[in-house]
Amino acid sequence: MSEKTSGAMSIVEQTMRSQRDAWREISDRVSKTSAREFPMEPPKRILLFGLGSSHFAARLTAYALLRDKLRRVPVVACSSIAIGNDVHPQKGDWVFAFSHRGNSEVTIKALELCERLGALTVLVCGKNQASASRPPEFARYILETVDVEKVEPHTAAVTGAICAVTTLLLGEKAVEEWDAVCSIGDPDIDTVRKRAGMGPKMILGEFEGEWLAREGALKIMEMARTPVQALSTEEFYHGPRFALAKGDVVWHVSVPRDPRNGEIKAPLTIGVFGASPLAWIPALVELQWLALGVALNRGIDPDLMI
Repeated sequence: MSEKTSGAMSIVEQTMRSQRDAWREISDRVSKTSAREFPMEPPKRILLFGLGSSHFAARLTAYALLRDKLRRVPVVACSSIAIGNDVHPQKGDWVFAFSHRGNSEVTIKALELCERLGALTVLVCGKNQASASRPPEFARYILETVDVEKVEPHTAAVTGAICAVTTLLLGEKAVEEWDAVCSIGDPDIDTVRKRAGMGPKMILGEFEGEWLAREGALKIMEMARTPVQALSTEEFYHGPRFALAKGDVVWHVSVPRDPRNGEIKAPLTIGVFGASPLAWIPALVELQWLALGVALNRGIDPDLMI
């Protein structure tokens, strides 16, 4: 277990409390990136991929782009392992490979394939990771996010990657949204712990809600070392609901267009409000804090490394 005095703030909590400063720095830096560095011709498609939290960040970034009704470029998000199997890159694609440490072997191989097939390739990674971790010819651009996190539950790395890519692709619209999100303060930790309880058996969500649920479940597993299943709400109603036992807790990440909103009776609902590209960011941050609350309630050090 990491060494800390009783009552001392964990590294995970410190990192989450620093996220707003990270978003300000990233959105300011990326918004100043010269448009001349990218081709004048718009992309034929935008591909986003990664593994683990990086995969979820890619999926959520895709939903931000899809929420921008002014865009007409097809957006495809997937796991790194799907590149070359389910998803085939091609010339004219703009490819964003998410990898916080910049050295995920599967992600780097997928990026290499994209580059070989003529796509414009961008590695989205932590600061100062790219030069030491991969051959530079595999990525035409490096989009840096935050300093590499010291412990495994990546929080600022996830939101930082989303901030960097959305700012690059959505421009001033994203800058304004990130500025608005930065005005939201951190929650009271005692209130978080009361809401979180001992955690859920399942977290449900649909559309972007599903990927928020998956990221929330992963954060609980990383911080609290307890298994949590994440499912789309439709998937839940087609079988998994019968696996619940009396007393099992379900959390619901509710987005307005989830067709099952009226049927799910969850003791804790994490709501997504609004239709702007980044309206779901507060829910993502809320899930990070709830994961920490579960860990604290279970007496688990969230900084504990596997």
